[in-house]
Amino acid sequence: MSSPADEATPDLDAFYDDASEAGLTCPVCGVLVARHGDFPRVHWDWHEASNGA
Repeated sequence: MSSPADEATPDLDAFYDDASEAGLTCPVCGVLVARHGDFPRVHWDWHEASNGA
């Protein structure tokens, strides 16, 4: 059984477009996001924030 936190956590591998060799492309704003570290998670959190796009 999944917890509410698991349901709120998106599958970031499926969210970003990885066709670019330069990085992951955000389908919401089109920005390139680094593949390594926490960059994909941080970018997603920015969209989820009240001041995010």
